[in-house]
Amino acid sequence: MAISVQKTIPSSNYYSGSGDTTVTLNGVEDLTIHSKKDLIKIRKPKTKSRQSSENSDEFDNSIVDLKRGTDEITIRGWLEDDASETAWNKFWKLRAMCSRGGALTALIIDNITFNSGTQEVFLEDITGVLKPDDSGALNTNYQDDRARINVSMQLFVGDER
Repeated sequence: MAISVQKTIPSSNYYSGSGDTTVTLNGVEDLTIHSKKDLIKIRKPKTKSRQSSENSDEFDNSIVDLKRGTDEITIRGWLEDDASETAWNKFWKLRAMCSRGGALTALIIDNITFNSGTQEVFLEDITGVLKPDDSGALNTNYQDDRARINVSMQLFVGDER
């Protein structure tokens, strides 16, 4: 599964390239979709006499559902060196997409696209894990699809206000 993240980023000292940028994770390990609603839970207390007179093991609760919820997508995968740039450079571009305000231009998961025409997605959190393995300098491009940085991204689904 390949996942592409696209957004306009500024120039920086952290990475090379700017403007409309796409970073693709080819080595996706897992994709987690999480939806959660916040319900208003009204717990009705029972007096001691009502507990005795109403012989039931059910709690006396009422729920108010105002449809306040969230959709989140978590992606874990690998960034690799390819013919054009290092995994290190790709990571810092993803970091720029997170730090720069606004929604992603597009999130493409296989053949499903999230964008302003469907539902927008915001890159909320990104983590990169590098394991020392003596595979060479981080900023040297070995152009061999070598998986080098394990990435975890937390995305939040919603429309920009």
